[in-house]
Order: sequence, then C-alpha cells, then structure tokens
Amino acid sequence: MSESRTSSPALIVGAWLLVALPLVWGVYKTGLNAAKLFTSPPAVTTPVAK
Repeated sequence: MSESRTSSPALIVGAWLLVALPLVWGVYKTGLNAAKLFTSPPAVTTPVAK
C-alpha cells in the first residue's frame, strides 16, 4: 500500500537554495536599513557669512 519514494539530493539542495537565497538577501537588506536607525545623522554645517 505505502510506497516509499526518495527525493534527489540535488533537488532538495536546489529547493533550499531557492528559498534561502532571497531570505538571506532580505535579512541583509533589513539589517542595513535598521543600522541607519542607530547611527547619528551627519553634522549639518552652515555657510559662514562674510
């Protein structure tokens, strides 16, 4: 009744890469944007009138 099937290791690795690569990219970009919240803004300099 129950038939056991095996999946190709290459297919499993490919499926994980298909999911993991965009996930890692999104976490990386989110980390870069979140880091902006914890850095001080650049000092604003006003021109000196002569």
